[in-house]
Amino acid sequence: MPISNHFISRGRFLLSFFILPLVGCPLWGQQWQKKQLKSEDYHLWSTMDLQKSSEDGNWISYSLNYEQDIDTLFIRSVLNSKTYSFTKGYKTTFLNNKYFVCASEGSLKLLNLRNGNINITKDAVEYVVSRTCNRLIILQKSAEGKNILLIKSFSGQVISQIENITQFALSPKGQYLLYCVSFQKHSYLKLLNLKKLTLDHVILEIDQSISFQSSWQKDDNAFTFITVPDDRSPHVLYYYNLHNRALKKFNPSAFSSFPEHTSLTADNFRKILISRDSKRIFFAIKKDKVVIENHKKKNVEIWNANDKWINPQQNKEGSFAYMTQLAVWLPLENRFSQLTSKELPQIMISGKQDYALLSNPEQYEPQFDYNGPRDYFIMDLNNFEKKLFLKKQEGENAVVIPSPAGKYISYFKNDNWWIYDISKQTHLNLTQKTGVKFKAKEIILAPESPCGIAGWTADDKEIIIYDQYDLWFFDSSGKNYKRLTHGRESSTVFRVASSSSKYLINNLYDGLNSSVISISKDIYLTAAGQDGKTGFYSWTTQKSEEKLFYNDSYTDQFRTNDDGKIFFFSEEKFNLPPRVITFRNKKAQIVFQSNPHFEKYHWGRSELIEFYNSKKERLQSVLLFPANYDATRKYPMIVYIYEKQSHLVHRYKNPSEFNLNGFNPSVLTSKGYFVLLPDIKLEKMRPGIWALDCVTAAVKKVESMNIVKQDKIGLAGHSFGGYEASFIVTQTPMFAAVVASGAITDLNSFYYTVGQQSGKPNMWRFKTYQWNMDKAPYEIPTQYDQNSPIRFADKVQTPVLLWTGKDDQIVDPKQSIEFYLALRRASKKSIMLLYPKENHLLSIPENQKDITLKMMQWFDYFLKDDISTNWIKEGI
Repeated sequence: MPISNHFISRGRFLLSFFILPLVGCPLWGQQWQKKQLKSEDYHLWSTMDLQKSSEDGNWISYSLNYEQDIDTLFIRSVLNSKTYSFTKGYKTTFLNNKYFVCASEGSLKLLNLRNGNINITKDAVEYVVSRTCNRLIILQKSAEGKNILLIKSFSGQVISQIENITQFALSPKGQYLLYCVSFQKHSYLKLLNLKKLTLDHVILEIDQSISFQSSWQKDDNAFTFITVPDDRSPHVLYYYNLHNRALKKFNPSAFSSFPEHTSLTADNFRKILISRDSKRIFFAIKKDKVVIENHKKKNVEIWNANDKWINPQQNKEGSFAYMTQLAVWLPLENRFSQLTSKELPQIMISGKQDYALLSNPEQYEPQFDYNGPRDYFIMDLNNFEKKLFLKKQEGENAVVIPSPAGKYISYFKNDNWWIYDISKQTHLNLTQKTGVKFKAKEIILAPESPCGIAGWTADDKEIIIYDQYDLWFFDSSGKNYKRLTHGRESSTVFRVASSSSKYLINNLYDGLNSSVISISKDIYLTAAGQDGKTGFYSWTTQKSEEKLFYNDSYTDQFRTNDDGKIFFFSEEKFNLPPRVITFRNKKAQIVFQSNPHFEKYHWGRSELIEFYNSKKERLQSVLLFPANYDATRKYPMIVYIYEKQSHLVHRYKNPSEFNLNGFNPSVLTSKGYFVLLPDIKLEKMRPGIWALDCVTAAVKKVESMNIVKQDKIGLAGHSFGGYEASFIVTQTPMFAAVVASGAITDLNSFYYTVGQQSGKPNMWRFKTYQWNMDKAPYEIPTQYDQNSPIRFADKVQTPVLLWTGKDDQIVDPKQSIEFYLALRRASKKSIMLLYPKENHLLSIPENQKDITLKMMQWFDYFLKDDISTNWIKEGI
């Protein structure tokens, strides 16, 4: 139903009736007497997900999602704030600026944006939209349990309906509909021209019930499909050409190269794909069930030191001899080839889909990085000849990416970006001449890594590559290059902005494909400065980057309308919930403010604080002030640690009792705590020692501001932060209470554990990542001992709360148990909480609430002298 002035849902205001002024903080709540935030108020808060805009940019859709209440989808006019709502709405689409459609509570709801009328299709299972033919195709479940396919106009008028539908697939351009009809144990696969709505053409008739997995050629010229019978009959692969209405069937027995004891399968990972030129069909094959079961029969696990991968990793990754493989069929020539194999099990496809890149991640195992290096082979899919083109290349798939037009393979090697010319079989170093590094600190707890590529221009003429701050333009000949932006001068990071519906890099099988970037239009860029400011710029060939919206706030959820001339985004600060802003005609306008009731409550604020470690390196930390801060008072403070956190300065966090790790800065500040989030710069072979150095320096900086009680400072961290907290508490009496969760406490023993989630030995975490020790404990025992919390358990002078999930698949819970036992043996004040059936982060709401409460009680006990909690005094 439409909302004229305001919408009241579940007894609370969700939005205001006017368009808000674009200011740092909304002003409409100043008339309220602000009050203290309490736990019974937390349920009022929602998270906002900005979804889509209409083609003309005059309407937007967004959802508000609640922890303990009903999620709601909203459609809002940018011009006059008229708003419509749909309970539990999802899968949204705007139609020709006139209509809006979404799924909601088992129905499909079609909204007329001009008059507010809603056309409802009950019991809707699925829907797709053909914009080419202005058709809405809806699969409806009838009262008798039968499926009916409704074809409607965008206004909601039923044009046609088809009964006994089991499945359908719309062509990419929306002109054709492939669907399956089943009755009386017969299945008919039919093709319908949606533009003409001519008599359905029967593609295939089968004397049994089937489903199918299909793939269309991008221009609607052909399609391929695999039939999936409902019994033990084999899957069958077909190819259909729409120009000559020719149906071809793949016959494995016609090919001597088709492997024995193998059959076709409709695999969700290696999905069927028809090439852009309609010449090749990629599909999955797998060993027959009997062969797989015989392979799996074992009475004992054999762990051989010569194995490429240890047994758990082999089980996680799958045995390449028996896993699903990818094959290709050339229907026009009736040729077949298996592409992947035990020797080369992983595959990428070139942009033109006429070459395959094959590799084996086990090749140089055993090794002790997360992903080992490998050789890459390139196979010509016209003659199936393959040759080595890249030797001992880093194994991360983000550093080997085919170009969109299929002419090149880009890859990062020896600190530079290269391209391999497929036709000329030549390698070219693009970035060496610039004298600039194209790798930087990009990933939390990881060393420097490649900054990545943005994409290619049309026909692979140029590639756009990122350095730490800027975008660079390289033509594929290697003769010309240019820096496109000027972020380095102001330490501003520029990246190409992409909406949720248009990702620049996409997955295809075991690799990535990059997109085409048009430089004839404005390119939108995200911008992030070291001072916490973020926003958006535009770039053109004529005037380089131009500031559009750049504030001392956090911006996210970038969306554009169809022609890209209008964009939307969310903006937030620590003391300002996310709001939707539209930018058009070089002007920003606030469209919607989420959680406007926050103005009724006292709230904290955030600041970036600069400090220096003992090496005089400049670092930053986020300081969150208590709600209703009084400058004449001093407050207790909780320090939460991990690694780099300064980018969180403007992140808004809903108050909640349900937290994955028990930590919620909005709750803590509302309870009268300062919260400090310091950046930590880790040093090789000294992870604990340098965490101590950076954290204590950050705390001393805040202490010098004379705003905190120096004897009432707490420390908390989870996972690697739990390790850091465990170590720091053994080295200094600075903190009055510590919480260390999911923590690694003995580097020696943890080095020799297996990550249950990955199946990999945790040694990779010590090579260059996280602990960055480079060597094994027996090679540098002193360094491992000097950075292991458990070695200094007897030095602890602070009460320590430990907690972990008993089924933690990331960090063995024995790490917490060992530290607890060491503290117990040393007669130190410590309590440990073990949560059954929980992993590294808590997922059960009851446990999320429990740890959030217990962490608060722990700090209240020691930092606020609230000694009323019995479980701390007496145990449980």
